[in-house]
Formats: sequence, structure tokens, C-alpha cells
Amino acid sequence: MISLRARIVNRLLPLIGTKTFFSNPSEVQAKIEKLREKGPDLPSKRFRRKFDVLEEQVDGYQVFTIAPRAGALLSQHHVLYLHGGGYVMDMSWAHWNFIGRLIEATGTSVTAPIYPLAPEHQCEALIPKMQKLFERLAEKHGAANMTVMGDSAGGGLSLALTHSLRDSGSYSPGRMILLSPWLDVTATHPDQPEIEKHDPMISISGLRKFGELYAGDLDIKDPRVSPLFGAHNQLPPIQIFTGSADVLWPDSKRFRTALESVSANFEYHEYSDMFHVWMVIPIPEGKEVMQQISEFMLRSK
Repeated sequence: MISLRARIVNRLLPLIGTKTFFSNPSEVQAKIEKLREKGPDLPSKRFRRKFDVLEEQVDGYQVFTIAPRAGALLSQHHVLYLHGGGYVMDMSWAHWNFIGRLIEATGTSVTAPIYPLAPEHQCEALIPKMQKLFERLAEKHGAANMTVMGDSAGGGLSLALTHSLRDSGSYSPGRMILLSPWLDVTATHPDQPEIEKHDPMISISGLRKFGELYAGDLDIKDPRVSPLFGAHNQLPPIQIFTGSADVLWPDSKRFRTALESVSANFEYHEYSDMFHVWMVIPIPEGKEVMQQISEFMLRSK
């Protein structure tokens, strides 16, 4: 049984309009224009009072580095957090809330880029930007201390980035953590239409539209766009979280099978009846995930 708070959130999620956005591909461009006018949610005054927040312009986009206040216990870990949003939507207050709780739980510092979005910026240009950012952070913090973490599209970008780092012979992160990752933008798995009926947040038609916008001139099955189709050998320790009421659940299951085939070091956590990116919400199940993340980061140091 999922918790009462999770059931309440599940009932409220359709009201925020995300699934409506995903279900109307013809209206995507107009919605994106409104989102660009609004811009990303930025750290609140309360968040800035609680943590040390450094804002920089890096390679033409905003990058935030967040750390515990001076005197707080600070671990050697540093997280590069890549937010979700279908590659077309910016960071939200929920992402900042999660990052704050992550810092409190682990003592880590976090870099959160407001990375360039599709359709204005596409996959072929984005991954090199994120690789350049990771390499800069690895030089400062040490690659072994680095965690690449992302939710939804940010999870797919995290895997594609880690593939790129490996293939280029660059630094390798110490670990990777994926939260409801979007690993296959084709959204063609035969189980997805049935799951879609129960998913309160996302729909297949929207996934396909956003995937096309992000791919640009690349094939949507190109491993840079859909990293599920890449080679998964020689990756760092990986932790995966998914829920069975999420259209992206089949992506995580197929990724688990692929990792098993190369004898990778990974943890796979599947929660029954849980919705998309529930891990970032401070419900009981989300708090349990935070504890699992903390333990994983300590074990794989």
C-alpha cells in the first residue's frame, strides 16, 4: 500500500496541468513560448538564507552551486544535478526543494545548471556543454567524488553524459543516480499505452513530440537522444528509482536488463503504484528514497 500522502498527491497531480500539456502536441509551441516568458523557478529567499548559493554564467547559461552554510558538516561528495522537464521545461520549485533536502541529508554540495532547452537548443549541442561543465567540476572536486544525478529527462541526460565521458576517455563520475529516467524518447514500448491510463502526469504523445524537438537532426534512436540504446559497459555504480504507475517504468526495466547483461554494479528500486518523479516530493516514499540515496553515496565513495 502506498502512503496516504502519496495517494493525495496522486489525486492532485492532474490539476497542475502537466498531463494536459503532454496530451496536446499541437499546443506545445504556444505553451513553450509562455514558459520562456516566465523563465525558470530560481532559489527562493528562504532557500538562499538556508544555504550558500553561488550563481554564475557558464558557456551562456546560468549555473547554481549550492552548499551547506559555513560550519555545517560538508562531505567530499559533489552532485551535478540535471533537472527533468521533457528537455523543454525549466527547473521548478520541486527541484530546488529536493536539492535542499539532498544537501541536508548528505552534507554534499550540488551544482544545478539551468541548461539550454529544446527546441531552441538540441541534443547534439547540449551534451558537449554538460560534459564541459562536468569536467570543470571534476577538476575542482575530484571525479571519484562526483555524482551525476537527474530526474526524468535529466535522468536520460545523465546517462547520455556518462556515456559521452566514457567514450571520450574523460573523467568518469564516482556514481550515477537516476530518478524516473526518460531513456527512450520513441515511447514505443508495448506496455506504455496501458500504463498511460493510470499515469497522472505524462502521456505518450507528449513524450514523442518533446523527443523530436530535442533530437533535432539526430535520429530519435541515436544513443545521445535515447541513451537506452547505447552501450552500458564500463559505467560507474548506478542507482535507479522507478514506479509502476509511470509511463517511463518500462525504460527502467529494460535498462536494468541491459545492465545485468554486462554485469554492471547497480541498484534497482521499483515502487508499486508510484507515479512519475515521486522521489522528489517529501512524502514517506520520497523520504525513504533520500535515505537510500544517502546510503548509496556513502557505500560507493
